[in-house]
Amino acid sequence: MHTLLGLSSILLVFLNGCIHLYMLRSLADWTLRRVMQLFVLFIPFFSLGVNALHPFLGHDCFVGMPPWSELLEVALPCGMLAIVFGAFCWGMLRWLFMLHLVARRGFPANTDLELISERLCKQLNLRRPRLLLCVYHGPLAFTCGVFRPTILLSSWMVEQLDQQELEGVLAHELKHVARKDYLIVLLATILRDAFFYIPTSWIVYRQIQREKEIICDDLAVEATHRPLALASALAKVWMHATDTTNTVSFSGAQPLAEAHTTIHTRIQRLMSRHTPAPSTQHASAMTFRASIATLLSLLAVQSANFMLVLVLVGCVPLSLLENLP
Repeated sequence: MHTLLGLSSILLVFLNGCIHLYMLRSLADWTLRRVMQLFVLFIPFFSLGVNALHPFLGHDCFVGMPPWSELLEVALPCGMLAIVFGAFCWGMLRWLFMLHLVARRGFPANTDLELISERLCKQLNLRRPRLLLCVYHGPLAFTCGVFRPTILLSSWMVEQLDQQELEGVLAHELKHVARKDYLIVLLATILRDAFFYIPTSWIVYRQIQREKEIICDDLAVEATHRPLALASALAKVWMHATDTTNTVSFSGAQPLAEAHTTIHTRIQRLMSRHTPAPSTQHASAMTFRASIATLLSLLAVQSANFMLVLVLVGCVPLSLLENLP
């Protein structure tokens, strides 16, 4: 019974995530999109909660179930909890490894870069993060850090990019800092790993990774008013990536460019200066209300599912209230 309840709750969570993904197709407001994407990643906790109810369902009508069913009803919630705990621990290890890597390989940036960073921070009304360089003969630019944001640039970036291109790259990374993208992606990665068995978790994770780069491109252009400079920097990164097989893996970082196809799309977007039409306040409010309504519907359907499973195994749902404290 508990196994059927757990599997059906996971299916309902998956369907609810699909509904939210469908609503995201018509939503252009970046901030609200991020809220809904994180909401989809948190939805699987409902299935975890439903499976955690099994200790309170020790009713007499469940006595006499086959051994395999009793084993599954214990293994399913315990396995889900173990996966969530393991994902959290793995995410923390990735974070600590990143901090160690930056501390070991990073060194202070030169005066010119510091001046550019200071000027951009004043323009963006942003507290200046730590700016570090590392010796690496390849394109590398990312942000990291939760309590102390840090921007790390490779020596290749300083040598190959001119001042305007570097300014565009720094503005892009500063926008990652302002939007707290590192923390968001760290959280999204943990939730993706914790509920890897739900396809919507992977879909939303990829959306977050792709959209944060597009958003920061737009915000960087608004700050520098030089879209071609950032496009030129991305083009140089793309050319280097296609000319060499060297790759660098900084797990958990916010890289300047993550995939060749993404770089190409971003360059085309910057060259055409195409930006999606902003959503109206009314449309955003309607989507938000629809999201809340969908959540309430999920709770109602989960309750109906719970009652239906009880009836199928011959239990009277109201009689279970006697076992609750």
